[in-house]
Amino acid sequence: MLKSFHEVLTNVLLSGVPVLMSPYFEGIRGTASHGLDRKIMTIFSLFAAVLCAAYPFGSESGLYFSLFMVPVLTSFLYGGRLPGFFVSASVLLFLGLKYPQLLLYQSLYLFLCVAAIYGFLQLSKPQRRLYRIIYPVLLVGGLGFIMTVLKTGFYQIKELALPEGFYLFYASSILIQCVTMGLVVYLTEYIREAAVLRQEVHRAEKLNVLSELAASVAHEIRNPMTTARGFMQLLFQSEVSESKKKIYTGMVIEEMDKVQQIISSYLAFATPHADKTALWSMNDLMALLEQQLQVYASQQKVRLDTSVEPSLWLTVNADKLVQCLAQLARNGIESMPEGGCLRVRAYRAEKRVFISIEDEGIGMSPDEIKRLGSPFYSTKQKGTGLSVMVAYRIIECYNGKINVVSEPGKGTCMLIVFPSAAAQAACKSIRRH
Repeated sequence: MLKSFHEVLTNVLLSGVPVLMSPYFEGIRGTASHGLDRKIMTIFSLFAAVLCAAYPFGSESGLYFSLFMVPVLTSFLYGGRLPGFFVSASVLLFLGLKYPQLLLYQSLYLFLCVAAIYGFLQLSKPQRRLYRIIYPVLLVGGLGFIMTVLKTGFYQIKELALPEGFYLFYASSILIQCVTMGLVVYLTEYIREAAVLRQEVHRAEKLNVLSELAASVAHEIRNPMTTARGFMQLLFQSEVSESKKKIYTGMVIEEMDKVQQIISSYLAFATPHADKTALWSMNDLMALLEQQLQVYASQQKVRLDTSVEPSLWLTVNADKLVQCLAQLARNGIESMPEGGCLRVRAYRAEKRVFISIEDEGIGMSPDEIKRLGSPFYSTKQKGTGLSVMVAYRIIECYNGKINVVSEPGKGTCMLIVFPSAAAQAACKSIRRH
């Protein structure tokens, strides 16, 4: 019988390393990359196969069995032919160095397995999908049976007595290998299908948001276009005086400017990644922000209070970031019709950069906070909400997040969190792969 259940469990877990680690790396990347997936699968399959071969499980009578064939088959199935041959050759080299007396036996075992799986890879796609789980299980079971028969013949040729529990040990070992192979393939297929489903859901959500936004933009454009058309009709009337023509022309231009602003905001939301980024000091960004806000804050009788910790850096497009920060700050200024103080702070904590914009205005209810950043939702009577929506989109583009804390009558604090410049660079490096 089996000498140690611990050894069996170790082999089972090691053979499942490739499938157990793949969701972790997919979560880091965010977006699956086929080339990187194959490399990761090859590395972990090689790691698992060598460790399984190095630490086999055995019986009390001195028999040994290893599940190294499970990760070898995994490398063929999900890595491809070249990674599969590479893992097979590496395992064979390791076995030849550690067990030179068994090199011929192990070579035959690997050759039969590789030949069978190579034939499986030649099958058509519908057949591959149908037999993707069944075939590897039958393969390892059949090969295990063949190799057990060959071992029996080896003992008979040498006129040696079979060790105690020979057939029971190899029967249970083959069963363990079949179950492990089935679990590994099943879990791998489940994870791959879940990843594809997540991508499809994400794509559908994105298209749904853009379609709703496009419909909202069309509805929002209709109002100024209708107004402009009315003024154009008045201009065609012969009895209109020159002074009124100037007024009507000015109104048409004003309505066209509104249309242009709406379209520009929509384009900024739909394609925020087109801008070039650079490394910027937070002190310089804050200075640009103050330049944009100073005059407007003075007109509204609002005092600006800014502070920046030293050595804060962000990899951003300065114009876009200052634009969205200025828009959020203007909302804070407009929420204080009787004046007050707008505090803008920038500081570092836990390898992240925090920017807080705090006002003493009218505040917002929980329902208003939830809808903030939605298309064409605004707390102002004449606002469209597009500017705030674009600000949210730009911040998300730089891996940032916005947390809003507010109560009616007690002001609002908008906390914007960015990864530091070093963290942003690391994230971009992962995404490029």
